[in-house]
Formats: sequence, C-alpha cells, structure tokens
Amino acid sequence: MDVRQLRYFVGVVEAGSFTKAAATLNVAQSALSMHVRQLEQGFGIQLLVRDRTGVSVTASGAKLLERGRSILKEIQLTEAELTNSVAAPCGEVTIGIP
Repeated sequence: MDVRQLRYFVGVVEAGSFTKAAATLNVAQSALSMHVRQLEQGFGIQLLVRDRTGVSVTASGAKLLERGRSILKEIQLTEAELTNSVAAPCGEVTIGIP
C-alpha cells in the first residue's frame, strides 16, 4: 500500500463513485480503478462493492477508510509543519560575546 492508493481509495469512498472521484482528484478513471484494485489485491480482500449506482464500502473497507483518513491527516499536518519551519525558522538562539 502506498499513500497514493490510500488517497485514491478515500477519494472514491467520499465521492461515492469512481467517476466523481476521478473528476475531483484529476485522475483518469481507469488509473483510479487500477490503484484501488491493486490495493484490494495487496490486502487480499474486497474493500468496495461496485454497482451501477456507485460504490459502497465493505466492513474491511470501513476499517481502512477510518485509518486512511487519520493517516492522510497526519501526512498533511507533517507537511504543513515542515513547510512552516522552512518559511519561518524557530528555535533557541545563543549569542556569545567575549
């Protein structure tokens, strides 16, 4: 599992369909479908139930969705912290004068 697959999975579930998620994430629908399928194959379980009206999560998919949202939020916070420390350095400064 990589971050992109996780981000795509969460996007599909939140959008309710691959078509809507593809538009929201600016990704081709076929690529989105492939990444989610690879995620399912990696775990060896079905995460989504696909039908004509969209997608719904399985019990395993719901667990991954909950954890995935937390993981993506932590990644976002880490990126923000690192970006802010470069833009506005902070910390202790010691000046020695003879």
